[in-house]
Amino acid sequence: MLDYDVRMNAPSSIDCRWTIGVATLVAAIGWLSAASIASAQKATEAGPMALVLLDGQSVAIKSLAIAAGELSGDAVPNGLHLDDLRRIDLATPIAPQKANVIVELRGGGRVLGSSATIGDDKCLVEWSLGEQIGFPIDVVRAIRFEPAAPAGELDKAIGTPAADADRIFFKVDGKTDSVTGLIESLTAEQVVFQLEGQERTLPSERLFGIVFAQPLVQDEPTRCLLSLRDGSLLAGDLTDLRGATATLALPGGSNLELPWSAVSKVEVRSDRVAFLSDLKPIAVEERTLVTLHRPWQRDKSVSGKPLRLGSRTFDKGLGVHSRAALTFAAGREYATLAAVIGIDAETAGKGDCVFTVLGDGQPIFSKRMKGTDPPQDIQVDIGKFEQVTLLVEPGADLDLADHADWCEARMIKTK
Repeated sequence: MLDYDVRMNAPSSIDCRWTIGVATLVAAIGWLSAASIASAQKATEAGPMALVLLDGQSVAIKSLAIAAGELSGDAVPNGLHLDDLRRIDLATPIAPQKANVIVELRGGGRVLGSSATIGDDKCLVEWSLGEQIGFPIDVVRAIRFEPAAPAGELDKAIGTPAADADRIFFKVDGKTDSVTGLIESLTAEQVVFQLEGQERTLPSERLFGIVFAQPLVQDEPTRCLLSLRDGSLLAGDLTDLRGATATLALPGGSNLELPWSAVSKVEVRSDRVAFLSDLKPIAVEERTLVTLHRPWQRDKSVSGKPLRLGSRTFDKGLGVHSRAALTFAAGREYATLAAVIGIDAETAGKGDCVFTVLGDGQPIFSKRMKGTDPPQDIQVDIGKFEQVTLLVEPGADLDLADHADWCEARMIKTK
């Protein structure tokens, strides 16, 4: 099956040129040119930022530095830590770039680029936000060479990677096929890999995708997710920010340096916060009056669409249909329940229901909301309760169009 695609190949001068090229280009992981850093310095000084705290409050700042998780800078409140934040917003909007390749990383990151090469256990990506950006190969989950093309088998392989072999997908006669082996190098001309103890090559133009072997032990969730201006994502721990350069600790322990001006937003997974959509409720009660039953949804509206209140879209939250009661264990560990409540915009202004928060079965907050009402931020004191229940009951018009959203519903520990 492979005779027309994969051929035996002895070591060639290509490998030597590759080794020399990597030594020249890569002085450290995440190497970026001096010109890119200088450009980043200028952009960082000019761009305002805002810190969004756990309770939703936004604090405008003029400069920011981070060292070991501690924040400082002009207009930054004293004693602030990364774990006190939900996110960092920068003034640079995202302008997604058309990518020839997408490099998927451990932890949920992905980098959009024009090309990717591999050598000396590193993956280098030609990047729109700098000349190149590099990653240790053990951080890379997969490379897509035709991101816009349907990739059912490639997606399956990414979801269930092997622990001891890479899988190479290639094109032949308008279809895709694959082999398993161990990648040695990838250049603009060819990919070199070991197959059954022998060295093989494929022309790079035939590559459709590569799925790399992954450790059996899954990574712990990363603390930060960086959205970059070109649409790329980087997951890790933002350990250091000095001037124009940010340092991100990647899953697996390696560090990546990148220009701060490339970052559009930093989402923080704080140890002080538990999103209810990430938890399993200890009790669920759902009962409709005149409409068909719609079960509650995690991070979606009750109809399975993105959560939308007014003009705002939310990544996290609970979508329910009245009447619905979801009970979660609080254990007196959390001080505050915070959320943005309202009736989902998919109802086009219809719906009327009552949002109630119960602490150990007793009402501690209640608000009636109509489909025409703007979303409302709420904060409820839950410090003395073992259990918290989110209850939605019908208002007028029975339960018609009662697509209720508890957006960004979360329990927050005291600092």
